Amino acid sequence: MLLQNQGLLGIAFFEATASLILLVLFLLFRRDRQGGYFRFWLIGWCCFAFSSLCELALLIRPLPGLHLTSVLAQAAALILFLLAVLHLAADSERRIWSPLPWTGLILVVIYSIERRGPQQVASLHWETAIFETVICLVAGGMMWNAKMSRRSHGAQLLAGIFLLKGLHGMDYPLWPVSPLFLLRVAFDHLLVVALGIAMVVVVLEGARARSEELNDKMRRLTLLTAASTQTLSVQEVIDQVLSHLVESLGATHGIVRLKEGEGNSAQMVARASVGFDQAYLARYAQLSAMEPWAQRLLKGDCQFQESYEEWDPTARKRADEAGLAGLVILPLPGKQGPLGAIAVGSTRQARFHPDELAYLVNMANLLGLTLQNVRLFEQVTTVQRQWEYTFDSIGDPILVHDRRGRILRSNQRLSQLLGREVGALIGRSVHELLPVQNASYKICPYCEGVGGEGDERDPWLPGYFLASNSTFTDPSGLQLGTVHVLKDITDRKRAEEKYRTLVSSVQEGVFISTPQGRFLDFNDALLRMTGYENRDELLAVDIPAAFYANGSDRERLKRLLQQHGTVADFEFEMRRKDGEIRTMLESSIAIRDAAGNVSAYQGFLLDITERKQAESEIRRRNRELLVLNSIGQTLTESLDLSDSLHRTLSQIAELFSLDTTSLYLFEQEGTQLRRMVAVGHRSEFSRNLPPIPVKPELMQNIKGAHATFLSVQGLVLPQIFRDIQAREELLAAYVVVLWSKDRVIGGLVIGSRTPREFSPADVNLLIAVGSQISSAIERSNLYEETRQAYEDLRRTQEQLLHSEKLAAVGQLISGVAHELNNPLTAILGYSQLLTSSGQMGQQGIEYADKLYKQAQRTHRIVQNLLSFARQHKPERVPVQINQALEETLALRDYDLRMHNIRVHLDLAENFPVTSADPHQLQQVFLNMVNNAVDAILEHSTEGDLWVRTALDGDRLCVEFTDSGPGVKDASRVFDPFYTTKPVGKGTGLGLSICYGIITEHGGTIHVKNVPTRGASFTIELPHQPTASPSLSTPGQKVASVRDGRILLVDYDDSVLEAVGTILRARDHRVRTARNIHEACELIEKEDFDLVVADLHVSDGASGGELSAWLAQHKPALSHRMIWMCAVAPSEDAGEHIAGKGRQILQKPFKATDLLAAVDELLLNNVQAAAIHR
Repeated sequence: MLLQNQGLLGIAFFEATASLILLVLFLLFRRDRQGGYFRFWLIGWCCFAFSSLCELALLIRPLPGLHLTSVLAQAAALILFLLAVLHLAADSERRIWSPLPWTGLILVVIYSIERRGPQQVASLHWETAIFETVICLVAGGMMWNAKMSRRSHGAQLLAGIFLLKGLHGMDYPLWPVSPLFLLRVAFDHLLVVALGIAMVVVVLEGARARSEELNDKMRRLTLLTAASTQTLSVQEVIDQVLSHLVESLGATHGIVRLKEGEGNSAQMVARASVGFDQAYLARYAQLSAMEPWAQRLLKGDCQFQESYEEWDPTARKRADEAGLAGLVILPLPGKQGPLGAIAVGSTRQARFHPDELAYLVNMANLLGLTLQNVRLFEQVTTVQRQWEYTFDSIGDPILVHDRRGRILRSNQRLSQLLGREVGALIGRSVHELLPVQNASYKICPYCEGVGGEGDERDPWLPGYFLASNSTFTDPSGLQLGTVHVLKDITDRKRAEEKYRTLVSSVQEGVFISTPQGRFLDFNDALLRMTGYENRDELLAVDIPAAFYANGSDRERLKRLLQQHGTVADFEFEMRRKDGEIRTMLESSIAIRDAAGNVSAYQGFLLDITERKQAESEIRRRNRELLVLNSIGQTLTESLDLSDSLHRTLSQIAELFSLDTTSLYLFEQEGTQLRRMVAVGHRSEFSRNLPPIPVKPELMQNIKGAHATFLSVQGLVLPQIFRDIQAREELLAAYVVVLWSKDRVIGGLVIGSRTPREFSPADVNLLIAVGSQISSAIERSNLYEETRQAYEDLRRTQEQLLHSEKLAAVGQLISGVAHELNNPLTAILGYSQLLTSSGQMGQQGIEYADKLYKQAQRTHRIVQNLLSFARQHKPERVPVQINQALEETLALRDYDLRMHNIRVHLDLAENFPVTSADPHQLQQVFLNMVNNAVDAILEHSTEGDLWVRTALDGDRLCVEFTDSGPGVKDASRVFDPFYTTKPVGKGTGLGLSICYGIITEHGGTIHVKNVPTRGASFTIELPHQPTASPSLSTPGQKVASVRDGRILLVDYDDSVLEAVGTILRARDHRVRTARNIHEACELIEKEDFDLVVADLHVSDGASGGELSAWLAQHKPALSHRMIWMCAVAPSEDAGEHIAGKGRQILQKPFKATDLLAAVDELLLNNVQAAAIHR
């Protein structure tokens, strides 16, 4: 069956087919991300293709609604085409969605119009036709007038087709009655297809323009890459890349910010900019890296930020302030994270094309990589320069030459020794540097062993040098040259001579012997120990046979040396030549040859015979001490003196095998004896003894002889004592006199019914027991006195009223001193000015000097009054304990090394600074080290010293531990004049002084013996935090500075005049103020280099308020202040006003002290350092 209207059907089929083909092409273009206009065009073309298909379907099978659908789809397509033209003509990426709601309204109106007419192909109402004509004419007119139409053929073609379609469709409702109906319809469909073709041309031309733009950018990228590789300056790289980048994108503004700092204090600092004015850059030169936009950018996963919605309000405000319509920010990637950010913006367009964004990302990556490389090169250059400085700072001469003897490198030390410049040595021959006439060699004397052996003086360098030769090669192993490091051993050669002299003069026996038993060498001390007269005689002695009293000791010693290689404190008995047996202590080592066989023994011999005897005596003394301790414990266990004395006498009777013991005490000024306790008496007469009167001669005889132990046979005693002796049948009786300081308080009478004599040791022990009994009696008396004193304390409350009166007097004295010190300041200042003016005669100078001295006298009187009014603490300075220890050990470093004493330092990190006297502490540390060295060398030829610091809560601990024998009596080491050293070597005052110094610092010192080591002294000091030390000290000389601008603030006119005159005499420009209000006005009007101010001003304000005002308004000037005061404030008040750790310039002060402080601050321009006089 044949379809009707085959002509219209063919036209509709052609239009539908062409629209579908173009739709596919437009979809392919969409994958290339065309501009925003293309979205509207693609949607509109979809509508048009749908309209064509509806029209084709209507011709094939007329269905209700197809005609309306086709008309509405075509009207929607034209509206969308108009929106696309608006985007294309405006050349903008901003989406225009506002007309879309009106589109729906227009389609509703068209629907209401067209549904009333005939539903056939090519039939429209006049309203719809006029609407489509207007849209086409407007779109064509806009495209024709657009700027891009003048440079794009596709745009001109699109504009022409729109205009032609609009003119052609003006009479659309009359087409069905026209004889050219089919031709008009076909031409209309052809124009619609031509619209699609024109848009294809527009898209292709845009792609070609982007390709040309990309080529231009690639050319610029090549130029930028070349430029960045030709410079090693970060600033030049940034400037070049930013200017090229802004120009290539057609942008108006650009800025590069680099990240500086770490953590919360990191800043984004502007390093280069284009298009921004100076005022804008001054306000935003530095931005915090903690801002939200910077945090997102620096995370590393953000390529760029472009949309305003991504910014925080602060960043959006800065962009608006610069007048930017669009801005994109990109990170500058680095190896360890982003180095900063680059921002490019424009005042003309709001957004950048995707190709431009990709170009920006590549350029940011290139700039980040270039900055990273430039920084790495700068670091390499710095390292190379530091290596050169290090090479030149090496104290030993260094010479580097190649295989042919050409000098490649030398350090500054070699140039100084040879008296030639470093540059003059490079490239020259070794023969030119080291003349052959001094010694014969071919290429290099140190390579050939002519010099640098260390045995003789170097032929070319002053002194003895030992050469260390090292060759260097290329990767293939070919030798390139040699490096000679010449070690100066001149001091060591001298030390060796001193060591030989020292060995020959030490008191210990030093020897070297063979394993077979012959001496190879020894010192004079060993010759004296053995009793031989000459060296040859001792060299011929068979050691095992003639030297050892017990032959097995020699074999045991050899076995220990063979097994362990060293023996310390080996004790044996030695037979001298005269046959006397002496106890010796040997510390020796086994010397082995290259094969590992023992070739000799080397060691020290110490005669400890006297020490062994002393140890025996000590054991005896220990027994006595146990007795004394037992008796002392008995005397202190109970407050009942009678019971304690009774048990003590029982112990004495048992210990000494006595029959009777009695204790008598003097009463009534020594004229009467009363028995306190008695043990062992049998008769009733002896047990019940009344008080016994004695003659004064007895007390006089005892005091005259200062007797402590007497026999009753030689004493003038009352007859009653003779009667007791007879009744108790005592054949031996003695009296232990009880002394309390210089007073005789009684006697301990001991008796035996058999004849008895006491040894000196027993006598001493009895005297010691008597001393303890005296102490117990005195303690009992003291306890009673204490009870009485407690009652007396109540009466002392009345004296507190008197103390309050004294406090009031102290306040009065402080006020008087405050008023006197100000005029004294003026008097001292004027007297010094008169003396230094040079305008007075001799008599005038004498008068001025007398005036100065009398003013000083007055000042001293004032200070004495102040001392009466309040008590001053001793001054301390901040001390770093670890530094003091290192300096102390440096003083003994040579001796420690010469005596083979190894120092093990274990200093705590971050050890706090404390307030102390550094010289006293160094004296304590040096005494500790000296005692440790002496203890080690008494028993060995080498040893170890451990020095450790630690922080224990609020206590600073310093510990000295040696490898010596330890202390014998730890309880007495801090007693004055107690020493274990031989006569002439120690006074016994060192540790006592150390104890006093540490105690004065509020610390403690104690000693203990450490197993496997020796003595360990532990010093504990309180941690006393202190302010940082002042930049200068009062006695420090500072260069004179003149013409300074100084503001002087004081409430006293005499001080203002005197101090102002002193400063003006140094050519300073001085302005004065009497209160803070005047001072602040002057500071706001004028610039000052320095402020000299009193802590108190006349308007009642304190100097602290002036300091706070300066810190807020003039922070730089607040660090250049000198404080004065008439009376020194308390420590807390001084720190609150002047700052912690600062001192105060106390009135009256010397003019030189004031000028020194002024000169120092004017020179250094740092925080003021006040001075206390």
